[in-house]
Amino acid sequence: MKRRNFVAQLGMGSMTTILPSTVLSFRPGASLGNSAEVLRFGIVADVHKDLMPDADQRLQKFIGEAGRKEVDFIVQLGDFCMADPKNVPFLEIWRAFKGPKYHVLGNHDMDRHSKFQAMEFWEMQDPYYSFDFQNFHFIVLDANFLYQDGKFVDYDNSNFYVEDKYRTYINNEQIAWFKSDLEGTELPTIVFSHQSLWHYQWGVKNRLSLQKILEANSEKVVCCMNGHNHIDFHHRQNGIDYIEINSMSYQWMEDKYRNTDRFPEALYKEYKWLPNLAPYMDPLYAFAEIDPQGTMRIEGVKSQWMAPSPYDMGMPKPVYGSEYSAEISDYELRYR
Repeated sequence: MKRRNFVAQLGMGSMTTILPSTVLSFRPGASLGNSAEVLRFGIVADVHKDLMPDADQRLQKFIGEAGRKEVDFIVQLGDFCMADPKNVPFLEIWRAFKGPKYHVLGNHDMDRHSKFQAMEFWEMQDPYYSFDFQNFHFIVLDANFLYQDGKFVDYDNSNFYVEDKYRTYINNEQIAWFKSDLEGTELPTIVFSHQSLWHYQWGVKNRLSLQKILEANSEKVVCCMNGHNHIDFHHRQNGIDYIEINSMSYQWMEDKYRNTDRFPEALYKEYKWLPNLAPYMDPLYAFAEIDPQGTMRIEGVKSQWMAPSPYDMGMPKPVYGSEYSAEISDYELRYR
């Protein structure tokens, strides 16, 4: 299989050159049935409506492209918007997409509300669930649990702002469900989560339990996708491919790299954390396509930093696996 460039360029005028796609050759042999249909879906992560002044316009760009491409469904990977009445117009942009829409809970969606309130606002039925679409299976996980004194506690009104070792867990009941659900399907499967199921620094704390289940069923796992980390990265581990979907909007910066030159002064008064955000000029998102011959292609948007970039501000380049960039890469995966 040859490395190639995707022809389509998805961003706006300031988009940079499309980079070569990364080819991931692997093995799932799960049945595709007799369907000859190609499945297409749109992916977005970490929009952060409550932090980004132009979140509405960013989401509108994605919804417009999803409609133009006539994708079968769209999914957002968490840190979307809080359950605040002022966010109803933002939510209506999401709802304007005519096809099915799927939600993943992110940790910041419970900054000012309970998990139940966030779900109710989004009209989300369950915190974790699975669904079949055409001849593929999709699993959505909820890693928004504290683990203290032997008990799992739902994220609720910022209760997760505690020592890091206590947060980002998947509860035992959900892990048992995940095992049963994955073992019970014969279809090629994609797993969505907000927090990473592999990342050594920012991933799910009890991820080894999930990884064992994934690896025992590797013949049917196409890949795992997550947001949360605001990075663009691929990691392959013990036969499982993990794809990090970059934030639609920005990278978080430490206080020493704060900047107040990117937006009008009035916005910095309205948005408390805006000086800590290093935004991308264009909204980042991706579109995936799975064909019945056994290929999955992911086509990501490439942009540039809104000046000054984090590196212009003197930030050192992060270590491998945690790099910051203003893009989402292209991938080509073989799952048969």
